[in-house]
Amino acid sequence: MALGWGPALQHRHYRLLFFSLLPGTLGLMMAMVAFGYVAYRISGSATLLALTTAGYGISMAVLSPVAGMVTDRFSRRSLLLATQGTLGVSAAIAALLIATGTVQIWQLLLVSILQGAAFAFNMPARQALIAELVPPDDLANAIALSNAGLNLNRILGPALAGVLLSIPAVGPVGVFLLMAALYTAVFVMLLRLPATLRVGRAPRLGRGSALVGLRYVFERPALRRLMTMAALPVLFGMPYQSLMPATADRVFGVGAAGLGTLLAANGVGALAGSLVVAAHTSRKVANGQVASDRLRRLQLAAGVLLGAAVVAFGLNGQFLVALPLVALAGGAAAAYSSVNSTLLMQGAEPEYHGRVMSVYMMAFSAMPLSSVPAAWVADHIGLPLTLIVCGATCAAIVGLLGRAALPGAAPAMARHEPAAGAAA
Repeated sequence: MALGWGPALQHRHYRLLFFSLLPGTLGLMMAMVAFGYVAYRISGSATLLALTTAGYGISMAVLSPVAGMVTDRFSRRSLLLATQGTLGVSAAIAALLIATGTVQIWQLLLVSILQGAAFAFNMPARQALIAELVPPDDLANAIALSNAGLNLNRILGPALAGVLLSIPAVGPVGVFLLMAALYTAVFVMLLRLPATLRVGRAPRLGRGSALVGLRYVFERPALRRLMTMAALPVLFGMPYQSLMPATADRVFGVGAAGLGTLLAANGVGALAGSLVVAAHTSRKVANGQVASDRLRRLQLAAGVLLGAAVVAFGLNGQFLVALPLVALAGGAAAAYSSVNSTLLMQGAEPEYHGRVMSVYMMAFSAMPLSSVPAAWVADHIGLPLTLIVCGATCAAIVGLLGRAALPGAAPAMARHEPAAGAAA
């Protein structure tokens, strides 16, 4: 079952993991719309909308070091099962609160914190498990395909959530119940993965174990640079996504259905960007490794394009023009993230994949957290100007950092650096 852009799919267990996680990412993308919609309907405030979304970031920032430690010591299959169960229960709780008419902003924040906690463990376990299920030559392609699956649901999830939210008989209650059912389906499908998959082989737990991942990354210049390249664009380039409900209402006046269309367009672009990287990473150099210089150039181009697209989105006031702009932003963001994840996994030793990805999750948590100050600024100076400033800052930062990194050694060299600081 090896396709020209998907050689990783020829590996049976990876194929099972890939298809089993599709319903879960569909639920996650629906949640991004549903939480924001309910919060904005209750409060009418972009700041409170962003604060609710920030619950994900709070959990990820606090728990990611612990999550990486746990991922590298215990069964990654068991962690995936536990986190999918938590996501299902939390979605059911949200549905109950909305159905009884008792839902408040602080309750939505708590549920988003709970889901963020589950995701803090889910992401490192999933990425580390991918590296277990495919050989090194297919790792980059496997990561790109997983991102493509995620971004396919960025098309379906927002569109489906927007349609269901606009139907009175379904509404937010039905959306959250559907999310709970999807998470349950993932749980059942993951049970088919063999229980004999190896447990992580990182050093034993002890004092300071949670900081091993941070030390491991900090002591390796290539990994440290990639983490910086991950965090700063997320901080400045991605708040446009969490501000989308407010943008749909204040700038375009299109309601829930229009919001779903905007997010679906963003997802179409993200899927295209992921597939471009998947095709790119299916071509290998003579030694079987994807050319790192080529990937770094692709990352630089994608990051600058992301910033430029967000600037154009802020300058535009027409809904129909906004659709291709958010698609362009989505494609650039997906390509940038996929390449960065690939370079990180290639540059880390296998027994530290979980901890490295947990540090990456800390960088990723900057997206929901950065949406709070961005939303506060938007409430005071307006959404368009906020988007313009964020996009221009993103393009400038990526341009400077990415350009400076091009002549350097390949990040994969970090694999050969001494791991003196990595012992717990």
